[in-house]
Amino acid sequence: MMADQDDDLNDPELNEDGSADVELPEDISDVVEMPDGSAVVSMDTTGPEESPDFYSNMVETMDSYELNSLGMRYVNLLDKDKNAREERDKQYEEGMKRTGLGKDAPGGANFYGASKVVHPVMAEGCVDFASRAIKELFPPDGPVRTKIIGQVDDLKTQRAERKRDFLNWQITEQIEEFRDEQEQMLTQLPLGGSQFLKIWYDEQKKRPTVEFLPIDRIILPFAATNFYTAQRAAEVHEITEWEYNRRVSNGMYIGGSNLTSGQEPEQSRPQKANDKIEGKQFQDNDDGLRKVYHIYVFLEFEDDKFSSGEMAPYIMMVDEQSSEVIGLYRNWEEGDETMTKLDWIIEFKFIPWRGAYAIGLPHLIGGLSAALTGALRALLDSAHINNAATMLKLKGAKISGQTQQIEVTQVAEIEGAPGVDDIRKIAMPMPFNPPSPVLFQLLGWLDNAAKGVVTTSEEKIADVTSNAPVGTTQALIEQGAAVYSAIHARLHQSQARLIKVLCRLNRWHFDEMRKGEIVQDLEIQRDDFERNTDVIPVSDPHIFSETQRMAQMQAVLQRADAHPELYDAKAVEERFLKQIKIPNISELMKDVPAPEQRTLADENAAMSIGRPSYAYMQQDHLAHIQGHLMFAMDPSFGSNPFIAPQFLPNCIEHIKQHMTLWYLNRMNGYVSNLRGGKPVTDYDNPKLTGIIDQLYATVGQHVALDSQQVFSQILPQIQQLQQMLQQGMPPPQLPPDAQVVKDTAMAETNRKAARDQQDAQIDVQQMQADIAKHKMDNDTKVAIENAKITNETIQQMAQPAAPVAQPPALGVPDGNQ
Repeated sequence: MMADQDDDLNDPELNEDGSADVELPEDISDVVEMPDGSAVVSMDTTGPEESPDFYSNMVETMDSYELNSLGMRYVNLLDKDKNAREERDKQYEEGMKRTGLGKDAPGGANFYGASKVVHPVMAEGCVDFASRAIKELFPPDGPVRTKIIGQVDDLKTQRAERKRDFLNWQITEQIEEFRDEQEQMLTQLPLGGSQFLKIWYDEQKKRPTVEFLPIDRIILPFAATNFYTAQRAAEVHEITEWEYNRRVSNGMYIGGSNLTSGQEPEQSRPQKANDKIEGKQFQDNDDGLRKVYHIYVFLEFEDDKFSSGEMAPYIMMVDEQSSEVIGLYRNWEEGDETMTKLDWIIEFKFIPWRGAYAIGLPHLIGGLSAALTGALRALLDSAHINNAATMLKLKGAKISGQTQQIEVTQVAEIEGAPGVDDIRKIAMPMPFNPPSPVLFQLLGWLDNAAKGVVTTSEEKIADVTSNAPVGTTQALIEQGAAVYSAIHARLHQSQARLIKVLCRLNRWHFDEMRKGEIVQDLEIQRDDFERNTDVIPVSDPHIFSETQRMAQMQAVLQRADAHPELYDAKAVEERFLKQIKIPNISELMKDVPAPEQRTLADENAAMSIGRPSYAYMQQDHLAHIQGHLMFAMDPSFGSNPFIAPQFLPNCIEHIKQHMTLWYLNRMNGYVSNLRGGKPVTDYDNPKLTGIIDQLYATVGQHVALDSQQVFSQILPQIQQLQQMLQQGMPPPQLPPDAQVVKDTAMAETNRKAARDQQDAQIDVQQMQADIAKHKMDNDTKVAIENAKITNETIQQMAQPAAPVAQPPALGVPDGNQ
């Protein structure tokens, strides 16, 4: 963009810190100096409002013979291109028929009453894909969000937010057809493989316009390998005579032949299949339908002063019926020396393949869809045949003229031939096999195989327990939806390209565009769209479903519970409520007032009711500390049991802030005095960093002495506050992991104590049993001994008495005398 000033800008002299001083020429008028001292240099490109001649229709200024020859040549080329892709259109048509919506799906039996049902796997795949994709690409709040690249400042943020709000209003309200056209594109994308959206500025409506272009309306040459780099790409416009005249009156076309054919315009195969689905049938051409080709091509025009005879991109508009060129426009921005082709048509791809055209469901599961339909029809036909009357009749049997078809619940009589006493001798039912169980199992296997191509694993999430490790559910979703995830990433990229084109149109036509009241509220300007790297689609290429978002949210909640010190609890809760789509979240959450500078008395009052206070650099920190301590020691206020529980924690934290800021002011003050009153603003300078560090180390000793003198009487009071706080506070709550360990240990201790008590009881019972047994044994032994003595006594008493001794003589005295 500065090619003519290379001599002034090349090889600048580098400064010691690696920066460079560059002198810009005085004639550069598109340099905008930002408030922070930086500068934004814009490319010298202009739009239709500044350079109407450059963007005007060139047909009037070009040789008509040369243009018509060029038009005929490209019409012939387009015929060859259409023939080259005929098989492609046939595949698209086959996919539409396989949906069953047009009631003309191929295959099936031909007998009367044969089933024509179609398996819905193809239609289900299209509807399911479109339903998922539109939620990601076009949420209710709008499809645009901000993303600032590089250093973020207030100006960049405000500009990006203005553009985001304006683009969301523009897409959701101003371009009223945007969502409808995009949904049509998404429903057709799985069938066609590639589909297109076109966006341009409508001069009559005074706003951008979006239109869905099916793939059969985009013609690429056989040799093309990419839509954006093809040497030519044609867009087929099938418009009525009224629309053609409107474009002529607007100056888009130069009036050519007004003759229209009464015959039906030639339709593509997919268009015919779609007409059957919609139930449309061509009657006549009263509306004057005609085809106009918009050909995006590279041409050389020696008479074009803006291209200087070089190969350049143009848009050539050719009437198919007359082969006349009715429009020719330059397709690059005025002032762009590279003459880069401008995009107006955005391609959306399903599955990329070799070549310019992507593949879709007809290519991936077309055979499976046909097999599913065939198996389903075979099962239904088999059931129908087994329930329908199909018989063989004996030739010569005289039952002609009699009733042969009997309604349900009807009793009919027929006359038998002579000698026939059994009706079964005249007619025999045809033996048919019933519906095959094997065929039914095959139908289920085919259905699973077809749905497995673009399915997700969300049905497996129900098997995941709440105790599964963090990220397990997320991994299951991403693994099961790998195909859809890649498709979603391509949709995101195409949506980003579409937003860039819309931003270019806003830059070109903002002043003349019809706007709503939101523009006045946003204060948005045309200059805001000079750079458009700060707005991107709101869709996330890494997230493609609400289930995946919820799995991520569950992971965040688990991590926040495990490490509460690392997370903002309120931010986590707000994100969770937003994820489950709770309206008016701000009404549910506590209102946290923004920090504000208050007087000493206001701070004491705020902390007394549980609100935090904040210290500021310019305050008298010692005065604040003394005032807070006096309030805290006052038994009527800070030491009051009704006030202390809320006041003391906030007061200690607030005093810590004042002490920290006092230290910071003291250190910076000493260093500033040593530098002659100059504050430290050049610490990043490599030459001064070490010197400044030495200064701070030196003054740190002086600050330490000052702090001992200043805080000698304050520290005991602060320690007393901490003791008061500890006495009045409940025991500290352990972290979740430590609490689990503590609870487990306590449970084990209680279990052991209970077991020991139980063992002691068992021992006592055993001891008592032993004593009782020992006593019983002793009693038994005593009883046995008593029995023995008794027995012996009895035996002795039973023996005969011994002879009686004779008395001694009288003359001899016994020993007792």
